[in-house]
Amino acid sequence: MDTSSHIIMGFGVAALAQLDPVVAGHSALSQAVMLGTVIGSNAPDFDFLYRIKGKNSYVRNHRGISHSLPALPLWSIAVSGGIYYFFPGISFSHLFFWTFLAVILHVFFDLFNVHGTQVLLPFSKKWMAFDSIPLVDPLILFVHVLGFSLLPFYEPGKTFLVIYMFIFLYLAVRALSQIAAKRTLSLHFRKALDIKLIPRISLFTWHVVIETKEDFLFGNFSGRNSLTIEHSFSKKIDFPELVTDSKSHPSVSAFLAGTHYAYPFVRSSKNGYLIFWKDLRFRVNKFFPALAILVVSSDFQIQNCFIGRVHSLKQYKQVIRQLKNTPALLEKRQHEKKVSVIP
Repeated sequence: MDTSSHIIMGFGVAALAQLDPVVAGHSALSQAVMLGTVIGSNAPDFDFLYRIKGKNSYVRNHRGISHSLPALPLWSIAVSGGIYYFFPGISFSHLFFWTFLAVILHVFFDLFNVHGTQVLLPFSKKWMAFDSIPLVDPLILFVHVLGFSLLPFYEPGKTFLVIYMFIFLYLAVRALSQIAAKRTLSLHFRKALDIKLIPRISLFTWHVVIETKEDFLFGNFSGRNSLTIEHSFSKKIDFPELVTDSKSHPSVSAFLAGTHYAYPFVRSSKNGYLIFWKDLRFRVNKFFPALAILVVSSDFQIQNCFIGRVHSLKQYKQVIRQLKNTPALLEKRQHEKKVSVIP
């Protein structure tokens, strides 16, 4: 989920906390719990501090150890402890409990979108994603806003108890429909190496990536068992040595650490090559906004790099133009010398 969704859910958990008679009966504790749930609901995303070390570090580590099981109580203790310092005399155990719940819900809901998390770190580096809800789910946001509008008329705790019961029911429906859709596709594509469903805002509809031995198929699937293949591309890679050696570049390595659905493309020109690593989970028609790009000269020297998202074809062309026109600029913070792509 995005930051705004986590903030709204933090306020929702604060309202739910009014079910706790100790919280409801103590105004200072109620204020502390609200701070705890809002901050706790965003705490796992404090890994944005990796940006201090550079974009590569952030891309490599986002939703990693900060979203892991051991980190959950640590975030809760840190947030609760910091707040408790300013509210002496309140019940720390109640503050910790509701803050802990907000932290857990952050990671729990992140597991259900296409990004997923490395929740099992440090025991496993596996990315877990249940592919059930979009990054921003309008229905979840709407029921929270509805709940806030009802607070002057109904008890906050009971109101948000009903709202969260509805949200978990909604989440269960989306998760079960995803499982059923993937099972249906698996029956039709028995030789597929992988089938990835990307949830859309509309219920029971998905973007689909189907990987076979020869190619990738991209399409849309609906709950009516209707599949439309929009386009495909072959898995045959041009300039395989360039592609293989590009994986050792820090930007590409960081990009690949965050997705198992990146695929390379190479475009040659008079002055060298452009190597694109595109995340196939995110697309708009034939456009893939999440990518890493390397500019390589004709003598196989890395000239420049880009990692991130582009939000339009115009921006994409601007990035390519800047990469080509800017002299060799490997990030200083990586302390890297100019390297050869092919030894």
